[in-house]
Amino acid sequence: MFWLFVPVFLIDRGFSGFHIGLFIGLASLVSLLTTLPAGVANDRYKSKTIIFYSLFFSIIYYFGLLSTENVILLGIIFLIGGLGKNLFTISIDALTFKVVESKKSPLEMSKYVAGTSIGAIFGFLLGGYAIAEYGYEYTMVGIIILLVCLAFGSLLLPITETVKVKLFEYKKDLFKKEVLFFVGIVFLFTLHFGAEATSYSIFVRDTFNLTMDKVGMFIAGANVFLVLGNLYFARKVSKGFDPKKVFYFALLISGIGHVLFSIQSDVWWSFAFRCFHEFGDGAMIFSIYYGIVRIFDIERIGGNSSFISLIIIVSSSISAFIFGPLGEQYGYWLPLFVTGLTNILAFFLILYFSKKVLPKTA
Repeated sequence: MFWLFVPVFLIDRGFSGFHIGLFIGLASLVSLLTTLPAGVANDRYKSKTIIFYSLFFSIIYYFGLLSTENVILLGIIFLIGGLGKNLFTISIDALTFKVVESKKSPLEMSKYVAGTSIGAIFGFLLGGYAIAEYGYEYTMVGIIILLVCLAFGSLLLPITETVKVKLFEYKKDLFKKEVLFFVGIVFLFTLHFGAEATSYSIFVRDTFNLTMDKVGMFIAGANVFLVLGNLYFARKVSKGFDPKKVFYFALLISGIGHVLFSIQSDVWWSFAFRCFHEFGDGAMIFSIYYGIVRIFDIERIGGNSSFISLIIIVSSSISAFIFGPLGEQYGYWLPLFVTGLTNILAFFLILYFSKKVLPKTA
């Protein structure tokens, strides 16, 4: 409901593009430091317990946004927010991987990806509407109430099995040719996450002179195609379509869509290309999640999947630190344009190296 609107919130509070990159980069930095420990913890402890504490940290984050404009205190608040957000993501993913892994079903995995995407769509709509109608403060109060409800609801989540895994076992899983190649492609693809976090909502609002509720509608409407891309390719893979080919398609469509979306002056053309981009993103996100289930052992899937999450965080953090000030200096379209090109680059890399690096079963 709020994360993608944070750059606009900070701009409206008088902060600069440097501050946007700094705060979002700090949130990503704490995620960087806690991702692997969080993944290992999900193998050793109940995921539902970690989820409960992650929601508690998120509550503190929103209280902090409500109560201070001091740069140092906000830096600390974003560290706490990044911790809560990351612990939740790692833990809810680990719980889902353990539930789905026994079937290794692309359709089961796509239900989870679709569910989170649909939740995000409603969040964009509701968040944008609430900000436009009631302002930032009342919106954050509403989010805090929802988070309290979610914290109690998390106690009803299923209990996952725990194991004591030695660290060298994770190393043995990760340092394989196909896994490292997978990691490299994920890194290039997720560079655009940091660009979106710092630039997307500001670009849409300022380029097309939209109110915040319209910005929410733009983002939510485009994300419908992320869900469609995920569901379509999950069904294709379940019927025997080669998962590697989903990678090829997803990277190319995501990259082309991002580039063309960023250079439009007409809102409808921009929205159309954004939908094109999101369709590719949906296919790629499904590929990443399904790839994790396919290549990692269930007993160590919490720690191993957190390594993939770590790569995503590193990529997003680097991107956020670079593109926050770059967007302010040269225009918020530029980060989106450049990271569209990195997706296209990833497509050519996987096309060239797949036969040499990826096994036929990958």
